[in-house]
Amino acid sequence: MKYMNTKTLALTVLLLPACAALQAGAKDTAMLYTEKGYFTVMAPAGWTNTESTFGLSQEDKKVFGAEFLGPQDADGITARISVRYYAPGNLLHKTAEKFISTHAKPALGAAAGGRQYGPVKTGLAGKYYAKFFERKTFEFIPPETISPKKIPVYEKFHVVPMKRGFYVLSYHSSLAAAKTGLPNYEAILASFKPLLR
Repeated sequence: MKYMNTKTLALTVLLLPACAALQAGAKDTAMLYTEKGYFTVMAPAGWTNTESTFGLSQEDKKVFGAEFLGPQDADGITARISVRYYAPGNLLHKTAEKFISTHAKPALGAAAGGRQYGPVKTGLAGKYYAKFFERKTFEFIPPETISPKKIPVYEKFHVVPMKRGFYVLSYHSSLAAAKTGLPNYEAILASFKPLLR
């Protein structure tokens, strides 16, 4: 019996580094993510999927999706990628066109404070037709303080219309770190597969 315990211990000691290496490798590999029958994407390695706990539920809003958080930069802005399905009758944007008109141009017709809005273009999200646009805005860090720092932010959106509802894929990062996280957004974009058509 003593011999068996020593043998088991020796085997454990030998296999422990291999198991640790496999776990470390798993963190560097993109993982397939499925959102309740609405879509699949390859989630970026090392990014965390979060769910908002504020406001109405996804079912109440009729907006379903995921948000992946990446690294936080020196200014305190966390890169994020979201993929959302807006069902017919949702409470936020009735149509893909309404979403685009709301987000692709300034609310009052003129960009204030150095904000920039790029043109709406046609492209693909995975193998699906999409309208996409970029914009440069600002975020104040830390929020809700007397003298926050104004940080330039880069955002990119892909809007995919469907017969019923539409999808929005978006990327948000500080302007300084935008190029670093953009390949992760492009990978999610390339892997995007809607499950409702």
